[in-house]
Amino acid sequence: MIKNTLILGTLAASLLGGCDSFSKDKTVYRIETNYNQRYYTESEPKLNKKKGIYEIEDLDGNQYKIKQDSIYKIEKYKHKK
Repeated sequence: MIKNTLILGTLAASLLGGCDSFSKDKTVYRIETNYNQRYYTESEPKLNKKKGIYEIEDLDGNQYKIKQDSIYKIEKYKHKK
């Protein structure tokens, strides 16, 4: 009885943990520039303070270097898969 309860509890926890992978939306970061360009990346962009440049990799694997003063805003965004 206790063994069955433990197995069911483990199974339920693993199923609930996997529910996020069925979601149609994915949280990414949207970077908007002052020139109406938009970039989407999986990880939060990091600023190289010495250079004043954000180095990002977009969802397609392209790499960009964007000057800090060219950035209008950086925000979390729900992206359709």
